Amino acid sequence: MLDNNALVAAATPVFLVMIAAEAWLAHRRRLQAYSLADSLTSMACGIWTVTLEVFTKSAMLLAYGWVFSHLSLWQSAPGSAWTWAWSFLVFDFVYYWAHRWSHEINFLWAVHSPHHQSEEFNLTTALRQGAFQDVFHAPLFMVLALLGCPPGVFIIQLTLSKFYQFWIHTRLVGRVPLVEGILNTPSAHRVHHAVNDVYLDRNYAATLMIWDRLFGTYIEEGEECVYGVRKGGPGWNAVWAQFAWPAVMWHDAVRTARWRDRFSLWFRHTGWRPADVAAADPWPAFVLPPGRLYTATRATTGGVRWTIAALLAFAAAVVMQNQLIAHAATLSLPARLALVGAITAALLLVAYCLQPVVPSAASAPARTPAG
Repeated sequence: MLDNNALVAAATPVFLVMIAAEAWLAHRRRLQAYSLADSLTSMACGIWTVTLEVFTKSAMLLAYGWVFSHLSLWQSAPGSAWTWAWSFLVFDFVYYWAHRWSHEINFLWAVHSPHHQSEEFNLTTALRQGAFQDVFHAPLFMVLALLGCPPGVFIIQLTLSKFYQFWIHTRLVGRVPLVEGILNTPSAHRVHHAVNDVYLDRNYAATLMIWDRLFGTYIEEGEECVYGVRKGGPGWNAVWAQFAWPAVMWHDAVRTARWRDRFSLWFRHTGWRPADVAAADPWPAFVLPPGRLYTATRATTGGVRWTIAALLAFAAAVVMQNQLIAHAATLSLPARLALVGAITAALLLVAYCLQPVVPSAASAPARTPAG
C-alpha cells in the first residue's frame, strides 16, 4: 500500500520545481503570471491548511474507518486492481458533486472560496486551499466507505486527485489535443476559476470531464478569463481568507429580522440574502474588471523592507510546518498545538508585512456574490 505522507513528501519538491519553471517560462514569454504577494498568500493558505490537517484529516480518517468497518455493504480488497478502478470512478463522481455544491450552497462556498480568491491563475493557486474543505466534504466521501473502499485506498485516491489538479492551474498551457472534454485540463480549469458571466458554475470535474458533460456544466474556453471572486477580497491574509465568506454571511444573518432567514441563509444558494437586508444594504452590480484589482502592498508606501520581512516570516512558517508534519506522530498534544499557534502567528505576520497600510477602494473592491 502506498503511504500518503510519503507521496506528499515526494511531491513537494516536484511542485516547487514546477512553480519555479512556470515563473521562469512566464518571464521568458513576457507574461505577467506571478506577483510575489499573491504567490506568498496562496502558498500560505496551503501551509495553514496542511497545518490544521494534522488534526482535521486524522478525525476524518477515523470517522471513515469506523463507517468502513461497521456500516460498509462489503469490503473490497486493497490489493485488487478492481478496487482501485471502481473507487477512482466513484471518488471522481462524488468529488464532482461535492465541488459543485461547494459553489452552489452558501456554507460550502465558505470553505471552498479561499481557493478562488486569487486574481492570478498559476501553479501557486493550486496550493491555495480551503483549510476546512475536506472536513465539510467528509460526509459525502463516506459513500465510498459504505461501498467498501478501504481507508488506505480512499486517502490515496484523495491525494492523487489533488496531485492531478495541481498542473491544471496554469495560463501557459493552451488546449491539449485529444483529451480536451475528456480529462480536466488547464483550459477547462481556467474556465472554472473565471468570474466572466459565461463561465460561472462550469467545469467542476476533478479528473474526468464526463460528469460535467453528463450534467450540463461543461463549457469550452472562449473569451479571455478574468480570475478571482465576485464578492470582496481578503487581500494578503491567508488566515482571514478562510473566514471571509462566513463573515459576509454572518453580517447578513445578524441583521435580518426573520429568524428563519438567519438559519436558512447558510443553506441557500451562494449569494442569497434576506430580503430586508438586501433592501437596506444592496450590493452594487458586478462589473467585470479589465484586470487585477488588488495589487497594493505595504511595500508600495513603506519600502522593500516590508517585503523582506514577509519573506522571513514565511520562511519561518515553512520550517515550523515541516517540523510539525515530520514529527506529528511523536509530538505531544501541547507541542503540536504550540506549533500550530506559532505557524499561525508567522502567517499573520506575513499578512501584516504585505497588507497595505490604508487599503484603497481598488484594494478591497465591493463585488457582488461569489461566482
